[in-house]
Amino acid sequence: MLWSWQKPCDGVVRMTSFLQTFYYWGVTALAAAVSFIFYPCVVVGREHIPAKGGFILASNHESNIDPVLLPVACPRQMRFMAKEELFRHPLLAFLIRTGGGFPVRRGKVDRSALKEFLYQLKQGYPVLIFPQGTRGGVKVQAGAGFLALNSAMPVIPAYIEGTDKVLAKGAVLPRRTLVKVVFGRPFVLPDGLSSQEASQQIMARISELKPSL
Repeated sequence: MLWSWQKPCDGVVRMTSFLQTFYYWGVTALAAAVSFIFYPCVVVGREHIPAKGGFILASNHESNIDPVLLPVACPRQMRFMAKEELFRHPLLAFLIRTGGGFPVRRGKVDRSALKEFLYQLKQGYPVLIFPQGTRGGVKVQAGAGFLALNSAMPVIPAYIEGTDKVLAKGAVLPRRTLVKVVFGRPFVLPDGLSSQEASQQIMARISELKPSL
C-alpha cells in the first residue's frame, strides 16, 4: 500500500518513504519559487548541516513565513512543531501533518509532543523549534530547553533576518524584501542545566549569529 494514515502520539502522517520525500520536496520547491518572487533568500552556513542523522534546528521567530523559509534554506528534510491552534481546521491539519508537522500545546508540558519529537529525532530527522515560542517573543520559553535536554541531540542555531518586513503581524499581502538565514555550528548543551537555562543558552547561540550577517 502506497499510502497509510497513522497518527501515533498525535504526530505526522506516515507515508512510504518515497511519497513522504516526494511530497516534502514538492512543497518545498513551491515554497522556494514563492520565496524567489516575494522574499529572495541569502543562506550562510549550509556546511554546518550534517548530511544525515537527527538534530535540533533552533531559530529565532519573527514572522509566519519562518516555518516555510527554513525548509527552503536547509538542505535536509525536516520535521517541525506547530502550535496546537493550527490543527483545529481539518484540511490545514492534514497538510501540516503530511508535510512533517505535529502539534504542541504551548505553556505546558506536552508529553505527546515530546514523544513525537524524540521519535522523529531517532528516525534521523532534523526537528525545527522556536525558543521564543511565538512570533517576536521577547521572553525565551523553557520548552525549547526541556526538549533539547531530554533528547541529548546536537543543536544547530539559525538566525533569520528580514521576514518580519515581508509579512508583518496583521499584514495580508507580502512586501518584497531580501531575507537572510545563517546556520551556526552544532553544539551540545552541558549537563546540569535547568530547562530555562538551556533555552537561554540556545537563544544566546542564535543571537551570536546576527553580527555575521
